[in-house]
Amino acid sequence: MDTLEKLEEKISKAVALIEKLKDDNNRLAGENSELKQKLIDYESRLSEIEKSTGEKSEKIKDRLGNILDKLEVLEKF
Repeated sequence: MDTLEKLEEKISKAVALIEKLKDDNNRLAGENSELKQKLIDYESRLSEIEKSTGEKSEKIKDRLGNILDKLEVLEKF
């Protein structure tokens, strides 16, 4: 195999590797985009859950406060 053939073979391998890397990069960019969107969706859902949980906690605190107030009234009898 002469030098020119070796060079041609190396260039062909390099081109094939570059094409594979481009394909991998495109695939990974797509996956990254999907994962970013999922993260945004999960953060939104988490925010909604935290808000709902906070509201429920406040309602429970209020109800417990009312119950304790009623118990205090009963203790005075």
